[in-house]
Amino acid sequence: MTRWARSVAAARRALGEAVVSLAPGAEAATPPDDALRYGVKDTPQIREALRQRLAAQPGIAWLTIDRPAPGGRAIDTGLRNPITGRPMTGSTSGGPVNILQGLIDFCVGTDGGGSVLGPALAAGLPGIIGAGLGLLGPDGRTSTDGILFRPALGTIGKDWPTTRRAFTALLEAAGIEPVRPAERLRGVRVAVPALATVILPDGADMAELLAPYLLPLWAEGATPVHVSMVGTGEREHALRLLREVWQQADLVVTLEGPVDVYGIGDSIVGSLGEPGASFQARGGKYLLRAANMAGCTAVALPVPRLCSGLILAGPQGREGAALTLGAADLLARSIHMPDLFLSYFFQLD
Repeated sequence: MTRWARSVAAARRALGEAVVSLAPGAEAATPPDDALRYGVKDTPQIREALRQRLAAQPGIAWLTIDRPAPGGRAIDTGLRNPITGRPMTGSTSGGPVNILQGLIDFCVGTDGGGSVLGPALAAGLPGIIGAGLGLLGPDGRTSTDGILFRPALGTIGKDWPTTRRAFTALLEAAGIEPVRPAERLRGVRVAVPALATVILPDGADMAELLAPYLLPLWAEGATPVHVSMVGTGEREHALRLLREVWQQADLVVTLEGPVDVYGIGDSIVGSLGEPGASFQARGGKYLLRAANMAGCTAVALPVPRLCSGLILAGPQGREGAALTLGAADLLARSIHMPDLFLSYFFQLD
């Protein structure tokens, strides 16, 4: 049985779970074994014309239409995270589950207030959103905490090269010229959290955890700008920081998580009095909840820490996107998920 035939059979078994349906023509298709299998979130924000143009891109094969969290919530109470067994982070919830189960190599989703970047980190996978390049859904929405936005489109993949390749294909399908990542980072000003300004849900200092992962940036000549990130667990504070920080920095990097492990980063939960607000605050989500709304190109890079990873965000425009992707390319080379994680998931491969 070919790899594609195995994937089709597995996708059929997952119907009603993380798979809404098979993609049109998937059962009759015969793509080569080296084609990247992918899924698309079941949402009208990804128009049919874009789906068809993406399906025509070379080297990829559309397999699944993936479950979204009902109502666009930041959690999906009907789907479990394969890593933790807790409710899966949403609203791009089904695609990452299908990646971990080995059905697909990448998925296409939408991110209003963290709905690509959050699920990516929760599943230990890299992700990219393209708000800074105008890669947006057609319709405006209102977040659960009352903020108007248009969702960004983005990709989540089984590894960084796959995610980057998928993002390029998505840009091309949307008629946006792909960005060449910045190759030189000397002199780039990188905003990072100041010590003791963000304490993560498990008691760790974000700045201390982040520091070792950024050594390759400093070795390339980038310079740190230490910024107080007090209060960035609240979206309004995170939005304000991302709108103001470009006066002193060219890029922002944080280490966020554990996502939806010690609490649930969902505004509906947070609206239910002090117990709910405290539980939401322990969801491990910071700038990732505001990156799209601030018009950033942003990347999630998982680190070998439960449901945690780097968030890189650059300002609107092609230069901001180039810096974000260039920095992510550099950092991804030195970040490796544990062998047990890699051998347990992606089993259809």
